[in-house]
Amino acid sequence: MFAAVRLRAGWLAVGTALGLAGCAAMPTLPQIDLAMPTLPGFGPPPISAAMEPVPLGPVAESRVVAQPVSATAAQAGAFSAKPAFFVQWKPEMTGMTRRPRVDTSTPLPKYPESAIRSGDVGTTTLESCVTVDGRLADVKLARSSGSVALDSATLAWAQTAKFVPAEFNGEAMAVCGWRLDYQWKMDGGR
Repeated sequence: MFAAVRLRAGWLAVGTALGLAGCAAMPTLPQIDLAMPTLPGFGPPPISAAMEPVPLGPVAESRVVAQPVSATAAQAGAFSAKPAFFVQWKPEMTGMTRRPRVDTSTPLPKYPESAIRSGDVGTTTLESCVTVDGRLADVKLARSSGSVALDSATLAWAQTAKFVPAEFNGEAMAVCGWRLDYQWKMDGGR
């Protein structure tokens, strides 16, 4: 039995010596490249030659054509971008200390003359993101009021309206998927 204990102690000493030597004495194994099987939907997508980037050479200034952009289109582009970081909106959210709402300093939208003449009423529902700075982004018409004039007036108002952002544990946070219902009434009680 004593011999067996001594034998184990000998191998332990050899293993420790190799470990302390930084395994420099151990031969390294050759690198073997094997194709790993992949499951559909996992791994990098196959790249065809048409998808490979092609370096572009210098472009002469005479060939560059400036595209005219209207002020409305420029605003619409900024108006449609989602914030980089946001929380998906749910009516009851853990940690929410304040819901988003229209700022009291924001004037209400003006009733369109064409809608007054035709007697249009209804509720326009917008779905959007409320940013940290109190603006709407990525605005979509979720439900129409039945009047193009009322829906257009609501969307135009939303571009300039100021909102109070949502707060989570006292810190302002951008939320997306928030719905705003704006009810249009003829009696002035909007």
